Amino acid sequence: MPAQTATQDALDSLFHPRAVAVIGASDDTTKHGYIVLTNIRNTGFKGGIYGVSRRLRQIDGIPCVPDIAALPAGVDTAFLAIPAEAAVQAVRDCARVGMKTVIVGSAGYAESLDAGGAERQRELQAIAAQEGIRIVGPNCNGIYNAHLPLSVGFNTSHAKRQAAGGISIFSHSGALFDAMAGRLAKLGAGLSLFASAGNEADMSVLDYMEYGLTHAPTRVIALLIDSLDDGARFRRLALAAHAAGKHVVALKIGGSQAGAAAAVAHSSRMAGDHAAYRALFKACGVATVQTLEGFMTAAALLDKYGRCPGMLGALSTSGAGASLIADRCEALGVPLAPLRPETIAAIDAHKMFSRIGNPLDLGIFGGMRRSAEVPTLLMTDPDVSVTLALVHSMNPWQGDPYRAAMGAAREASGRPLLLVSPGGLPETELATYARLGIDVFTETDILLEGIGALLTPPPDDVAEPAPATASPLPDRALTEPESLRLLAEYGVPTVPMAECTAAAEAVVAAERLGFPVVLKGVAEGVAHKSDLGLVHVGLADAAAVTEAYAAVKCRTVVVQAMVRGELEAIAGVTRAEGVGLVLIAGLGGIFAEALHDVVTLPIPSSRAAIEAAVAAGSLGRVLSSPRWKHPGSLAPFVDVLMGLQAAALACGERLQAIDVNPVILGAAGAIAVDALVVPKATA
Repeated sequence: MPAQTATQDALDSLFHPRAVAVIGASDDTTKHGYIVLTNIRNTGFKGGIYGVSRRLRQIDGIPCVPDIAALPAGVDTAFLAIPAEAAVQAVRDCARVGMKTVIVGSAGYAESLDAGGAERQRELQAIAAQEGIRIVGPNCNGIYNAHLPLSVGFNTSHAKRQAAGGISIFSHSGALFDAMAGRLAKLGAGLSLFASAGNEADMSVLDYMEYGLTHAPTRVIALLIDSLDDGARFRRLALAAHAAGKHVVALKIGGSQAGAAAAVAHSSRMAGDHAAYRALFKACGVATVQTLEGFMTAAALLDKYGRCPGMLGALSTSGAGASLIADRCEALGVPLAPLRPETIAAIDAHKMFSRIGNPLDLGIFGGMRRSAEVPTLLMTDPDVSVTLALVHSMNPWQGDPYRAAMGAAREASGRPLLLVSPGGLPETELATYARLGIDVFTETDILLEGIGALLTPPPDDVAEPAPATASPLPDRALTEPESLRLLAEYGVPTVPMAECTAAAEAVVAAERLGFPVVLKGVAEGVAHKSDLGLVHVGLADAAAVTEAYAAVKCRTVVVQAMVRGELEAIAGVTRAEGVGLVLIAGLGGIFAEALHDVVTLPIPSSRAAIEAAVAAGSLGRVLSSPRWKHPGSLAPFVDVLMGLQAAALACGERLQAIDVNPVILGAAGAIAVDALVVPKATA
């Protein structure tokens, strides 16, 4: 059995082949076999190009051979423009003539509804493992290397000579290539690499991402993804990109709550797909966007300016424009800089009326002839790393001083100054701004998405966790006492308790713990006990304990001290598909799912990141409120989360979810009074 070609070596031969073949070459101009073949030649590839066709000897001057075995030496990759049924054997034949990679363009594999499609995809995977060849797709539209150049695909943009630049696009969607490449061209940015991942029978988006890290012309890696197959690997690659000075921007599409709806644990139902991905991207320092237009705008700005961690300064020629920018920044989560007192004082000296703020209304200064320094003062504020100006077309007498002030501000600060003019600008004004090094856009929200990417904070500084002693988990959900004991081992403060199998034993335990107490029935497989009448609280004496024991109708009960507090929180861990284990935290009790207001963080996260995320959520705002009676409650709650993270790391791949609901917050700090640990189901 041949050794499988190493992924990065295979990708090097894919993007830099000596020669390329198209299997299923055709002289029908509407067929992929013609389109791909002629695209390779017409976009400038200088290596060998061959078609494989039983009936043709040449197509538009490109030589054809009758079968794969007849191809000359040096063909490193081939595009399979043939039906799915025939492609499986063709991949094997390509491997046996020495090809390192193939691109399987046809559909009819795991994405199809019939069982035959899934079986064909399994066959492709087996061939890749057995024969050593690596597969792009299936169900994809090809690849592009603008620097070679090399275009192997059938999308409209595969037929175009793309300007070479620093942006590599690795996408689960091939059909959107033309939209993305077209947008880059309009932005004046250049393409580096493109790969349509398709069904990922063999190589994945993460493989292409890793190749982009070593590809010298690539400065920005733009990922359009349905899902990831390995969140931990993505995190390692994103951190490596940051260390290498390369920028990553992601557009996550799709995502369903159907799987979460059936989950046993609260945490699994509450940690949505998008929330888990957002948390992962944030921890990795990866910029995120919500629209295709914003995706390419972010990539183009990152390519030109690099990341500019900090906050936004903004100005407008009107008060209404300033208000609009403020509204859209809040809606899109773009942070506006609170100007330093010295900045405000310096700007204030120039105003005629109103007050100084950010966004800044330039109308309060009575014209730029008397306040030319104001844009520079704003842009040189220490917290302003990027500035946005909302402008309109102006006559020379009005606009020339304004444009001169903008140019001077950009020059003095050395920071990006981006203009948005929703009504557009005449060519003369655009040319002036271009000479000043100022980019002009027409869509406010799309530009703000791009600015948000520039402002993306660096990755969470969390040390790689030390290998933990694995905690063995059974093939069932743990009981409440078992769950609490496990979490206590990892530092989670838990309520004092005792397991009892008789009413008299429960009374003794209650007397030892001190009345009032809580009694709960222990029923294997029951996650939410209160719904079944298995929880009795406030038991004030032995008679109440005896009565409660009889009422729950469970042989085993747990008696717990009655923990008093002013607030209930939820804390937990869940395994998010494609991301891995994540922490969740928020307001808890019976309202946890109704409010659905939780923060989500990937595991591992640093204590600082956990504390900042909780502080920014609803729970954190309650704990920091002047009306909350127990200042300092945040730190004990973060202790609970750190303990949960330690337990999750110890349980590793065997863990599906942990619920701690509620965590009681009050004078005693933060105490877990109910817990559920759910192992991952075994096949």
